[in-house]
Amino acid sequence: MARAEDNPRSKSGVTTLRFGLTDAGKMILRGIVFIALAALIIPAFDVLCVLVSVCLVALVIGFVFRPRVLLTGNLPERVIAGQVTHLTYTIKNTGRLPAYHLWVRFRVLPEVMEQIADAQMIRRLGPGQTTEVAVALRPRRRGCYQIRQPVCESNFPFNLFHFGTACRGEEDLIVLPAFSLLDVSLPYVSRHVNVSSIRPAGRMGTSPEYIGNRPFQPGDSPRRIDVRAWARLSVPATKEYDDDLDNYAALILDTRVSRPASKGEQVKEFEAAVSLCASMAYTIHRDCLIDLLLAGTDLHLFTSLPRTMRLDRVHETLAAVEASGDYAAEQIGSLLEDRLGEISEAIFVVLHWDHTYQQLAEQAEQAGCHCTVLVVGDPDRQESKKVRMEEGRNALSPSDLLTFSPSPLLAGVRFVSADDILAGQRSLLC
Repeated sequence: MARAEDNPRSKSGVTTLRFGLTDAGKMILRGIVFIALAALIIPAFDVLCVLVSVCLVALVIGFVFRPRVLLTGNLPERVIAGQVTHLTYTIKNTGRLPAYHLWVRFRVLPEVMEQIADAQMIRRLGPGQTTEVAVALRPRRRGCYQIRQPVCESNFPFNLFHFGTACRGEEDLIVLPAFSLLDVSLPYVSRHVNVSSIRPAGRMGTSPEYIGNRPFQPGDSPRRIDVRAWARLSVPATKEYDDDLDNYAALILDTRVSRPASKGEQVKEFEAAVSLCASMAYTIHRDCLIDLLLAGTDLHLFTSLPRTMRLDRVHETLAAVEASGDYAAEQIGSLLEDRLGEISEAIFVVLHWDHTYQQLAEQAEQAGCHCTVLVVGDPDRQESKKVRMEEGRNALSPSDLLTFSPSPLLAGVRFVSADDILAGQRSLLC
């Protein structure tokens, strides 16, 4: 459960008064209008006066006892798609009168996000008293969103009107793709790297050699802080070491979809590919240094980041990845040709195993990388294509012939179902 006190972004903002009708209040208002029209034909002024009096009493008492509270709490920086996030907000009564029937809710949320249920109601909060309430949110899709601050409301006394206190401003929320730990075995073959390249501290391997100092970054080990350099420069500095051998991994994600998706529409195979890429990063990050992510034609480098920050940065990048159109092998091959010499593990998560990515995989294999190819799709349909090709019953397209061409690299190609990925099955690669 996320707590406002533990969140460094928590702050109190300027509050505004919110007013509106509840569902019961809307029904009463419709009844007043109906009876007012009926009173033109039949004598019904007594009933009309009673209803109007009840509304006026509820309005006056509700305004007098409106919540004068300070709502403290903020959203976490990152949440995971499909998982329920419990938020804790603190309510403090800053008025001179007690507040009744208080609850906290988000009045406006994106379409892909829902509040599970209204928070528990606080029946009475005396002057100066403080209490905590929990609010549950569940995002259904990854992405970067701006969320308005929640509202602390009261429907006292007759549940006809609600008076609320809301904080101004919006907060940024990153919804990470769903990921899980997979049962996958990779060789993790270490290889020599260029010792002249700039690499951060925190690498794995043997024969560490001290090469100098650099500014301290979040995620660096406090044990490697150089106290003397800190005293001399007046800023924290950490010792940097260089290893002869290490495991560097590259994640290559296919972002091509067969048809363009409309705004807000989810392509199941593409979302499964993004989730699988996030799961692979989570699975290998303890054994490999994730050096780069190639999502379509966008190259994201993590060379300058400490080891402990790379996984979070990969997941944040995948949260904002969008589907794209077709692109050629030359467009993505030129982005990696200068870096494959230091990569030991290249993981391909593709939607279409065709000439574009086969050529890139062969280029990585020739550079000495171990390649793992994961094709997101229906294995039965892919197998039926292979059977038709072997029996020669139907003519296949050039891309199909390339997909099942005899190549040593294709022995490591694995087809995984999009439904299994989205269901979070751990053994889908076994």
